Amino acid sequence: MKRLVFLLLVNSFSSSVYSQSKDTFEVYFPFNSAKISKEAEGYIDLLIFNDTLIHGNKLMVLGYADYVGGNKHNDSLSFMRANAVRNYLVKYGFDKEDISLCVGKGKIGRKNIAEKNGCAADRKVQIVIVHTPPAAPPPAVNPNAKIDINKLKVNQAFALNNLFFEPGMDFLLPESSPDLAVLLGFMRENPKVTIRIEGHVCCLGHQEGLDSHYKDGYLSGYRARAIYNFLAKNGIDTDRMKTIGLGNNNPVVKDEVTEDDRRKNRRVEIRILSK
Repeated sequence: MKRLVFLLLVNSFSSSVYSQSKDTFEVYFPFNSAKISKEAEGYIDLLIFNDTLIHGNKLMVLGYADYVGGNKHNDSLSFMRANAVRNYLVKYGFDKEDISLCVGKGKIGRKNIAEKNGCAADRKVQIVIVHTPPAAPPPAVNPNAKIDINKLKVNQAFALNNLFFEPGMDFLLPESSPDLAVLLGFMRENPKVTIRIEGHVCCLGHQEGLDSHYKDGYLSGYRARAIYNFLAKNGIDTDRMKTIGLGNNNPVVKDEVTEDDRRKNRRVEIRILSK
């Protein structure tokens, strides 16, 4: 009963202390501390009590620090904060395997800030629910649209030109379906081939994903993983596949001007490892 009363009290003021979106929830920490406060524990308890966080959810836990202190200190502090939240979730029954990422992102840089005590809004951990769209059966495609294994060399990469993603997300757009089917057919017809799936993002000068749940270089890795998951759910042995995120280091269009330019850089390439 006391626990329920406490949760109700937390609910009454959590909106002013914690921020949340549809699938991202932020827990705040005291200055220079990685210890979860009673209020923060209560907020996490509330998310579990209200079935907002459900056992079996795939989660990412991302820790941050404010701009006070050096990079090394804040890298360590942000990781300890993330790890504290992960341990709290595991303590209350969440599977470690369901927490796919637990990292410290270091300090959040801010310009023209003169406050010596830092920024309280940046001393936080984000708990992100990762939604994976269900795999759809491959659609019918032109049987002549095939990848010629005889023309491919080991360590050669090729791009399927019509794998397109939502900006800032790892969700494939519907027009990607034909090329997904071509890739799936290629893997089925060439069972000795092993590949590395290489994810890329767009937006030079303003890295794609900074306003999404997949911060910095992680978005490109999640894009590669989306293709991996599609192939695995359609019967391709996972031992034949590796993934890597390459950020925006290898753009197809170096000087992005149009949305079409950016769409071309939001891509996944397939590298032949053996055949």
